[in-house]
Amino acid sequence: MNPDLIKVTEIFLIPSSFLVAALGTADTNPHRAAISLVGLIISVLWMVCSVEAMSARTATQTEHLRTARRRILGWLPVVFILGWLSSTIIHWLLWRQPIELIH
Repeated sequence: MNPDLIKVTEIFLIPSSFLVAALGTADTNPHRAAISLVGLIISVLWMVCSVEAMSARTATQTEHLRTARRRILGWLPVVFILGWLSSTIIHWLLWRQPIELIH
């Protein structure tokens, strides 16, 4: 089986986009932290599949444009991993903070 990097990106980018929308509509920090954790897991799986797809190179993929596109698509999961990781940490820390009452 020869995985295609573009197909792998399409498969993982769609649920990642839905999770970003879910994060925006979440109303509590525990909910946001849980969504961020799921996004982080999906992004790590995306990275693993992308590395496998990038290692399966063919002779026709040596053009400069395809090489640049492969680099961009290869780094995209890393961007999502960093974003979800920071979101998970931030919302987990906010969840643990005591609620301050406003007088």
